[in-house]
Amino acid sequence: MPAPSPLRRIRLEQARVRIEHRAALATLIERLFLRRSFLYLTPADQQWQRPELVQLLRRHSRLYQTISTPFEGPLPFALGYFRVGENELEPIAEAIPVEDPEQLAWLLSEFLEPGARLWVELDEGWQGWQIDGEGQLRSLSEVPER
Repeated sequence: MPAPSPLRRIRLEQARVRIEHRAALATLIERLFLRRSFLYLTPADQQWQRPELVQLLRRHSRLYQTISTPFEGPLPFALGYFRVGENELEPIAEAIPVEDPEQLAWLLSEFLEPGARLWVELDEGWQGWQIDGEGQLRSLSEVPER
C-alpha cells in the first residue's frame, strides 16, 4: 500500500473561483474529501474505487483528461482539503497532503481566475506558482509574506 502524501503547509492568494467552474470544483472537492481514506483501503477496494474517482475527475476537468486514461491517473486528494467560499477557494487546514504541488497548481488553473497564487512549503523552502491562464503556470521564487 502506498504511503500517504506528506503534509505540507500551503497558502492561497487571490484565489478567485471562475463562476462557470464553481459547481464542478465544489463537486470535486466534496467527493475527494469523502474519499480521502483511499490509501488506507485494501488493494482490492482501491482497485474498484480508482476507476470511479478517475472518471469523476475526468468528467469535471478538461485538464485532468489530458493526464489520465479512462481508468488510471493521479488522484489529487489535496483538492479535498479546500472549500469554495463566497468568491474564493480556501484551504480548510494549514497543512494538507500534497504529493505533487505543481500538478495541484496546474489542475487548479482550470478553476481559478488568472492571478491566483498557490504557495507550498517544501523541504527546501516555499515554492509558489501563479496561474496565468488555464494550464498556464509561472513559477514564483519570492517568499510569501506572513
